[in-house]
Amino acid sequence: MAPMEVSDMDSVQDRYHYSQYPDEHFHYELKRYKGYAVIINNVNFCHTRFRNRERSAHDVTALQEMLQTRLLFRPEDIQIEEDLTTNQMSLVLEKVASDVNFSEYSCLIVVVLSYGESENIVYGVDGKFSYQQLISPFQYPKIPTLFDTPKFFIIQSEYPENDGFSHNAPVPAPLSPSTEIAEPDTLFLFSLDPASITWRTDGKGSHFIQRLCEVMRLDGLRYDITQMFVRVLRLVRLDYEGYVRDFIDTKLSCPRMVSLLSKEFRFDWEDY
Repeated sequence: MAPMEVSDMDSVQDRYHYSQYPDEHFHYELKRYKGYAVIINNVNFCHTRFRNRERSAHDVTALQEMLQTRLLFRPEDIQIEEDLTTNQMSLVLEKVASDVNFSEYSCLIVVVLSYGESENIVYGVDGKFSYQQLISPFQYPKIPTLFDTPKFFIIQSEYPENDGFSHNAPVPAPLSPSTEIAEPDTLFLFSLDPASITWRTDGKGSHFIQRLCEVMRLDGLRYDITQMFVRVLRLVRLDYEGYVRDFIDTKLSCPRMVSLLSKEFRFDWEDY
């Protein structure tokens, strides 16, 4: 098919005015179930040089409680996996994609808690796993029931050699997941902090996931999902600034969001 001429595009815009579309046209549909969530928590890296990530268990608990009590996910729609190899991660995601009837679910949420690197890499307990490998099992037209369904990928990861806070840690090139993310209706929210604090000082999980759960508990039914995620990014930024304001040479690397969503998404439209 030949590309559209500018004049053709103008004529399309003339026929379809913004005012002609109802609000519902810009909202993702809420279906029978709120969503399906997969949480992969890689803790034990005993076969590598990396330290284990025991504190990550607090993040899993917070995520599970938030999804069930606030967003009203059914318990059977929250799948928790721990200490997966890269091959097991692929198998789990492919099984979810093939077994779940997403025509009944409002969204898909995939959370990975692990180590990571720049260049869009997260770790299985035995090696590297790319962001594209996370997305691939759920791509359209491979999974037609996910068409026009928002897919949220949330990644809490830290550099293996930076377990905790090291304000002199080298800062690699910024991540650019947009170079890999081309799947429509997909949003990536990710934290990779080579020169910042990852864990809360009380040991109860990471700043990123705990702030995410806090915002979702308070406003999970109130705002569009991207608005809530922006609030999370701001809160984590403030957390980091509070820790490092005394370190002039510190370079901050805070969570980021990359979105290819084409509509607004809320877990409850009743009060809209």
